[in-house]
Amino acid sequence: MSLHLVFSGPPGTGKTTVARLLGRIYAGIGVLRAGQLVEVDRAGLVAPYVGQTAPKVDAVVQRALDGVLFVDEAYALVRGGESDFGQEAVAALLKRMEDDRERLVVILAGYEQEIRALLDSNPGLRSRFSTHIHFRAYTAAELAAIFRGMAAESDYRLTPEAGTRLEHITHDMVAIQDPTFGNAREMRNLFEDAVALNASRVVDAEAPDLSLLDAVDLVWPPTPADR
Repeated sequence: MSLHLVFSGPPGTGKTTVARLLGRIYAGIGVLRAGQLVEVDRAGLVAPYVGQTAPKVDAVVQRALDGVLFVDEAYALVRGGESDFGQEAVAALLKRMEDDRERLVVILAGYEQEIRALLDSNPGLRSRFSTHIHFRAYTAAELAAIFRGMAAESDYRLTPEAGTRLEHITHDMVAIQDPTFGNAREMRNLFEDAVALNASRVVDAEAPDLSLLDAVDLVWPPTPADR
């Protein structure tokens, strides 16, 4: 039974996190010996000169043996021109997947349409990646919950006004998002900006509550001065 997977969906929806958890699960049930995650992208697999790509793929696979090889933005492997070595990387990866089928799980990740184009570009890829899991974008309520989770993990609280402001921001984000919207990454940026704004705001206060975020600390979209 093939355990290789395709993860598709927008960025910041947990694909890498789930891949890491799957490695641990496979190790726990004895499918893999170690279950470590090795994350790589096109730059980690494709070399610029003749004869260098296959050894580069072999080196990456060697590190991933007995674990999971996670290829992020995998569709970029076949986006080059005729002189590009992306197809050579795909061929080398397919060979190692066959040679080490008992010791390697490969997960290809990226945007939905681009991933499908990648699978269509090589019959060997589609035959080996029969399980396709789509990660949808988060809802406004889920984005707000992610922000609150990050705040709680760092011992921050939100005033009622900040909570209302957060709800407005996440609804605006969802309303105008495009396929490149960062989802949880956008929440992390918003939280880190809020912490920085809060620190600047209370630095001269007589009795500041450094763990309390107010509505004025949540600014979106951020201005260049905020980053």
